[in-house]
Amino acid sequence: MGGIKSHRKGIQITFHWNNKRYRPTLAIPPTKNNLKYASQLKGEVERLVSLGIYTTEKYLQDFPTTNVAKSTPKTQSKTTFKDLSVAWIKSVSHLSHGTLIKYNQALAFWVKEIGECPIDSIKYSTLAALANSQGWKPKNRNNILIPLRQVMEMAFLDEIIAVNPTVRIKNARHQIEPPDPLTAEELEQVLWYMSKYSPQIVNYFEFAFFTGMRPSEVISLKWGDIDHTRGLARVQRARTFQKEHETKTFKIRDVELNTRAKNALARQQQYTLEGNGYIFENPETNEAYGEERPLRRAYWNPTLKALGMRKRRFYQTRHTYATLNLMAGANPMWVAKQLGHVNMQMVLTVYSKWIEGADKRGEISKIDAFLNSKCHQNATKSKNMP
Repeated sequence: MGGIKSHRKGIQITFHWNNKRYRPTLAIPPTKNNLKYASQLKGEVERLVSLGIYTTEKYLQDFPTTNVAKSTPKTQSKTTFKDLSVAWIKSVSHLSHGTLIKYNQALAFWVKEIGECPIDSIKYSTLAALANSQGWKPKNRNNILIPLRQVMEMAFLDEIIAVNPTVRIKNARHQIEPPDPLTAEELEQVLWYMSKYSPQIVNYFEFAFFTGMRPSEVISLKWGDIDHTRGLARVQRARTFQKEHETKTFKIRDVELNTRAKNALARQQQYTLEGNGYIFENPETNEAYGEERPLRRAYWNPTLKALGMRKRRFYQTRHTYATLNLMAGANPMWVAKQLGHVNMQMVLTVYSKWIEGADKRGEISKIDAFLNSKCHQNATKSKNMP
């Protein structure tokens, strides 16, 4: 790369400024990623030089290990990590309520550990040691690192720090949890067992199993969202952490209701049709659910345990719907639209095993019918030929 080369154990960058050639060396190993970073840094330096706004202070920030920087008295920033974390949270206040809660929870850990540290004194070694010594599961570790990275990136963009120390903290590899849906027989067992709780609980779970809506979407559904004439349910909101908001994809969709879903709604009418508008309410309080946890803790988990089934996420009601439809031969594109996916790529990727497990004889029958039809047409044409 032009103006970028390995030099001893570092990376040397060449650029011109104030009619002089500068060749500072970054004290980082010349790996592929570091060379890419050096190239980006060189581009940013040359951009500021061309605008006439590159300064000695910026030079010292960009190349802190040069002889010039080492001989220059350093003044530590008064901005602490806690200060900047507050500013960052304000900058992302447009995100969903649930996302902000999770970010604040993650930031609480970092503020506790490094909150009072000047932002430009925080080193890679400190952050890596903290991230790797908590015993977090890989996925949880990656999520807790997200707001840390963003706060440090804000400090970098605001030119408070010369390098974002989190850039080289790698995400942990983790195994993606595959769908673990219920079989048709298990589904019926679950509904049978839940009848001991309340008819409303059975209605909720039967509707969830046979529409594939997310739990947060089902508890936000209102009677006004149901088009009984066309057999549709309009999904246009969700509720998490006691707050109603847009759907996960920020898109409204119409779900076609099958017979089982319609039956669940018909039975539920006697309980909530004249109430506050929500279809499914907590039978213990006669109020709408603020989140899905009460359903999971009071009914879903105890039912699976009582029936001797392995523990599953509450979200498996959605996976069960998808797999049952696909195994019945439903078009993957139709299933994707029902679930609210932009295209059927996710369906093909996530549920490929169940698509492959569908009745192959049905596909063969379609092919045989098509070929027989063509053969019959060709035979007819042959007979009519002179």
